Amino acid sequence: PVAEASPFLENFLIDAGECWDKGGTERVKSGPWVEQDGNGAEIQLEATAMTAGHQSLLLLERLGDAFEAKKSVLQRARETVIAHQRLNSEIQKKEILLHCVADEMTAALANIITSLRLMEQEDNGPRTKLLLGLANRATQEQQTLIHRILGVFEEELRGVYGGNGETQSGGDWETGFRGALESVAPIYAEKGVGLDVPGAGARPIKIHLDPVQLERILVNLLENALERSPDRGAVVVRTEEEKESLLVSFEDAGPMLSSEVCDSLFAKFDPSNKTPAAALRLHFCRIVIENSGGEIGCAPLPAGGNRFWIRLTQSSATP
Repeated sequence: PVAEASPFLENFLIDAGECWDKGGTERVKSGPWVEQDGNGAEIQLEATAMTAGHQSLLLLERLGDAFEAKKSVLQRARETVIAHQRLNSEIQKKEILLHCVADEMTAALANIITSLRLMEQEDNGPRTKLLLGLANRATQEQQTLIHRILGVFEEELRGVYGGNGETQSGGDWETGFRGALESVAPIYAEKGVGLDVPGAGARPIKIHLDPVQLERILVNLLENALERSPDRGAVVVRTEEEKESLLVSFEDAGPMLSSEVCDSLFAKFDPSNKTPAAALRLHFCRIVIENSGGEIGCAPLPAGGNRFWIRLTQSSATP
């Protein structure tokens, strides 16, 4: 019998039987599989179950050069996807670093400008006033330059990611969230951590945030929750729609953070942090979310673990 000759076919015959029972033009394919011939050489086969008249047919096709060519194309496509993902990851890291550095430099320059202006108001000699004026203009030019660099970098990113002006109307929550889940799925699977998203996708929601940055923030917080979770643990993502915002919570089962740590976790970036990569990601999230009118924070859970949350402002644009 065919089933005894091939274990693969034995399983396929279950689907084939359903196809034969339906009759008509119904047909089902097994997909390619590999068998060994009498000499031990591998041969690629594909089976098709169909009905002709009142007869049940099982066709076996030996796949040749076309199958090998298709397999080669798929392999190259996988390699291209992996290379693209790596490049995308590097771009994301550089964008996060650039925003954090720019934020720190802008804050420092703002303090210097304020101090210089206060000094200009004091009773200084003509030469001192001239020097203070030059210093003030120089710091303002540096501040403008930083914003220009950020603007150019963001324009280039929009070109890379295919931006088309979505920023003005806001990012679609469902699209950004789905993209973030797809991005982190491999690393969650590698660590064996489950991802529970109860009640997702209730209705279309527009977020007052650039679509690329929205997905980046979600990926960062999902990665943060994964790093804090034990192997074979679980991360729960909850969403709660408010009047003018969307509250999103990321709950992990890792070691509880103290209230003091939570209070300082999103404060000014500290390069001496024991986990600088995680601190940089959280700092980036705080900058972007607060600049768009949102909020971010964290708190220990009573039953253990931690809850990181973000409150995103909904866009006034009509979905």
